[in-house]
Amino acid sequence: MTLSDLFDLSFATRASQPALEWQGRTYSFGDIDARASRMANVLSTRGAKPGDRLCVFLANSLDFIDVYIACTRLGVIFVPVNILYRDREIRHILADAEPVALVTSADNAAFVPELANVWRIADLAREAESAPAKRQVNVTSGDTPAAIVYTSGTTGASKGAVLSHNVFAVNAINL
Repeated sequence: MTLSDLFDLSFATRASQPALEWQGRTYSFGDIDARASRMANVLSTRGAKPGDRLCVFLANSLDFIDVYIACTRLGVIFVPVNILYRDREIRHILADAEPVALVTSADNAAFVPELANVWRIADLAREAESAPAKRQVNVTSGDTPAAIVYTSGTTGASKGAVLSHNVFAVNAINL
């Protein structure tokens, strides 16, 4: 089972029902589905493809959700970067993960070490507003990597744990 399969259970059957409240606005499952599709098209246009890694250095937000779901659809491996991390930790993750880009906000940009390919979330969101909401789903196996989550590094350098779609799906079903 892929995350797209799991998410689609709600997107298809509960499209008009409330899914999320964010900053005084309610978003339906259909709204979230369309936003994720538009973001997937933006990431794809920017060159992200299945198997690529995308580091995401953002606080929890609606944009974070858009990028996450877009990655799960495209087969792009989502690499969250703790927003409390600074130069040394971020530099380590970027060197280890070798991402196609790092997505960040204007607020967090000051903490990002020199990197050739930084994508500002405000730019991605602006592009997504006019992008087509045509669905792209490139993941066909639950064994496909969905994310690389870095350990805390308490006994040395943090290590990236590769988590498949199956791992997330089983955890979600168990919850």
